[in-house]
Amino acid sequence: MHHDRLNRAAIEKAVAGVFGRQAGRILVAVSGGVDSLALLVTAAEVAGGRTGVASLDHGLRAEASAEVERVRELAGSLGLPFYTESLGLLPGPGAEARARMARYAALDRIARAQGYAAIATAHTADDQAETLLMRLARGSALRGAAAIRSDRPRLLRPLLTIRRSETEALVAAARLEPVRDPANDDPGLFRTRIRHHVLPVLRQAAGPSVVERLARFARSAAEDEELLSSLAGQALERLRDGAGLDAVGVRALPWPIRGRVLRGWLESQGLPMSDRLLREVDSAVDRGGRTGLPGRMVLAAEGGWVRTLPRERVAEPLGRELGPGAPVEFGRFRVSLGEGPGVPVGSATPPLLVRARRPGDRVGPEAGPTRRVQDVLVDASVPAEARADWPLVADARGRVLWVVGLWPRAHTGPSPFLRAEPLERPGPPDPSAGGQGSL
Repeated sequence: MHHDRLNRAAIEKAVAGVFGRQAGRILVAVSGGVDSLALLVTAAEVAGGRTGVASLDHGLRAEASAEVERVRELAGSLGLPFYTESLGLLPGPGAEARARMARYAALDRIARAQGYAAIATAHTADDQAETLLMRLARGSALRGAAAIRSDRPRLLRPLLTIRRSETEALVAAARLEPVRDPANDDPGLFRTRIRHHVLPVLRQAAGPSVVERLARFARSAAEDEELLSSLAGQALERLRDGAGLDAVGVRALPWPIRGRVLRGWLESQGLPMSDRLLREVDSAVDRGGRTGLPGRMVLAAEGGWVRTLPRERVAEPLGRELGPGAPVEFGRFRVSLGEGPGVPVGSATPPLLVRARRPGDRVGPEAGPTRRVQDVLVDASVPAEARADWPLVADARGRVLWVVGLWPRAHTGPSPFLRAEPLERPGPPDPSAGGQGSL
């Protein structure tokens, strides 16, 4: 009995410590298994009226509704409010992951609707060790090695330092009958194989305290991850601009920070990132190139910026006719024909077209040296991804009169004049901004 009291004291200390740091009421998630029962009776003892109880019927087992009722009766005997939902999930592929997502979503709904500040779950040191081994076996990096985090917003895990043998002792002493989930013995589940085949061998090889050591490593990994994520967040704020990320600044970061900056920036745009894809992104940034992203997007590290772009950006090859009082929106500009100042049309042959660059396009006086339009765009630091739809104005003979905002500058001449104004659209920095009188 002395050993049992020590277990109870350890659990009470762990729960009281975590609950004591959380203001407001706390909703305890209870499946009826041994760990959640231990958390429930301890929370009722140390937190009393601050505690509520939630138990969910996922719909995957016929006996689940009766198990929920048993939890309801226990909550009532402890004088605690009780909440439940039936989730109506269907068996099949990915049932474990689907159940986890639906469970946390339902707990969050209940907590918000009933005014609970946080949710507490009953993950133990054994769960932590199992999760760590599963993630390492799948090739996880440090973020995954942090395993079950104890510091999620609105989510408390007070038993992460407690062994399952301790919760079993407490539940037995309280004369409670825990639910036995058959999934815990299903050899088709990876976690079950880790629990029943891998951990016993590790305990035999490394000693009975291997679970505590694995859980301690996961806590250390979580602390390191928290620091690196904080540094990466600061770097991301420093390097991010409306156009993208400063490529030179990103390349200067050490990989542990750079990888987190790139992952955080891309995930903030709704782009899921695997470790393999993250390495491909980093390689594109290093060499100043491109790589494909999910959702028909492309990452481009060009012109000093790292940007995400639609995979296909096809410029209009034919162009649009420009006339007095009929402005044309093309790319990021609205081009018009009218009074100066601007670029005079001169002796151009109508009709005038606003169009994209074509192979062989050159600019220059009718009788004199010419330059490739491609060179004008490059010299003006127009990023490669913006050149395809940078507007030109050409006459009926194909002579380029104006690379909008870049060549030639505004000058005097016979009316009418070509003018342009930028459109309010997201895109790369406008090289023509800042004193370009030709606009």
